[in-house]
Amino acid sequence: MKIIFNTVAGCGKKQSDDRVLIGGKVFKETFQECELREGFVAVADGVGGNSGAAAAAAFVCEQCASLKHPTLEDFQKINALLVQQNEDKRATTFSGLFFQESGLSLFQVGNTRIYELLGGKYLKQLTHDDTVVQQLLDTHKLTEEESRSYTGRNEIIACFGGGSAKYLKLQMKNLPKTSGNGWLLTSDGIHEYVTIDEMEDILSQNHEDRGQAVRRITELALQNGSQDDCSIVLVIPDCKEE
Repeated sequence: MKIIFNTVAGCGKKQSDDRVLIGGKVFKETFQECELREGFVAVADGVGGNSGAAAAAAFVCEQCASLKHPTLEDFQKINALLVQQNEDKRATTFSGLFFQESGLSLFQVGNTRIYELLGGKYLKQLTHDDTVVQQLLDTHKLTEEESRSYTGRNEIIACFGGGSAKYLKLQMKNLPKTSGNGWLLTSDGIHEYVTIDEMEDILSQNHEDRGQAVRRITELALQNGSQDDCSIVLVIPDCKEE
């Protein structure tokens, strides 16, 4: 399958706390296109903006890169290791797809997102944000309209390194490797500044040039003032898109 990704620092930032994991390699601040047969495709967004944010994202990605058949227990161990070395408050979100011959698995904690790409241009969100605002929406204490201007939109309630060494609130589920579909992964620097409708429009307009679509979505997030780091990964299966 083909992987196209772009990861850059947010507006006014000297360096990015985001990391992208493709197979066994960890990337920062780059645009690339590559091929992948199996392994992880993931985005990690370092939390807190301190010196440990980027280190946490890199650490979790590096640890995951060596996993052959990832389990919840593996992630708990990685979290425990991160918590143990948490002098500088290291923490990170993580959203990833793990591809192998036997199937496809999704892993997620925090507010980095994974969407399924339907019909080459429509997006269906597969992950559920671990945020205060999402919790308020789930309990009907906020409406969708109210949530758009909520001051704590990016406040997360679960992440690697952010709590107990013995417990990590991680979502995991198996997904069908549906023929004709693809996947899109984004950090909040993208999806908080570019709507799903806008991303779908760009994907539709650049159906023949997916690299341009990925670049354009990133550019729009920055044009809209994203001070958060921006990472976006597009996964295109070997089969032809619908």
